[in-house]
Amino acid sequence: MPKNNFAAIPNSLVTHAVTDSATSLTVPDTANYAEGYVRTNSVVETRDGTDPTTTKGTQWAAGDTIALRSRDEVTGFQVIRENASNAATIDFQFFNKVPGMN
Repeated sequence: MPKNNFAAIPNSLVTHAVTDSATSLTVPDTANYAEGYVRTNSVVETRDGTDPTTTKGTQWAAGDTIALRSRDEVTGFQVIRENASNAATIDFQFFNKVPGMN
């Protein structure tokens, strides 16, 4: 992969299972950007490394796309299910750089 081109990191498409306890992502070393598709049920997330709650954080519904626009956001991402009784998953793809950046 050329260093200066925006590209998906090989083999970095993952399905993240979301629980009722805060979880973070397993981030590839070269990831500086990620996009996540909320596949099933609503989730609540934070990007500063703090644990989200059902009343603290940004809520996303099934079908929404989450963009993590920096290495700090990718590594600081924490997520929980909005409803503890409903399973939730997010499909994430990691990229080497932020789109549009040189």
